[in-house]
Amino acid sequence: MREMCHALAVALFDKYEEPIPPFEEHDPRKLESILGNPQQTYGGQELYPMLISKAAILYYSMIKGHAFANGNKRISTTSLLVFLAMNKKWISCPQDEVVQKAVTIAESSATVKDAVLHELNIWIETRLIDQPRA
Repeated sequence: MREMCHALAVALFDKYEEPIPPFEEHDPRKLESILGNPQQTYGGQELYPMLISKAAILYYSMIKGHAFANGNKRISTTSLLVFLAMNKKWISCPQDEVVQKAVTIAESSATVKDAVLHELNIWIETRLIDQPRA
């Protein structure tokens, strides 16, 4: 997280008026919990067995979990992209659409988590492509 996601978020999305704090200023318990969400099981079965559902819960949890003092949407977006790239996938859509998706998730009520996750799964699935070759 420190070397890839946080560092990339700072390099790509840090803003003077809204800086992303140093990695050391995160809440370690929250971050560890968030990063464990895609591997959750119940009764020996994975709760998020597919790549898309793992990506969706990671993205949602990173945005809603507020493990960082500032920059959670930017770090979350970077984390989603890194996670997908590690799995040789990518999101194909305009940058402003990704920004709007992060804002929509951030502004959503916890009472509609399941609906937001369902919609997020569909959003990822319909935009998921094989990772472009460098």
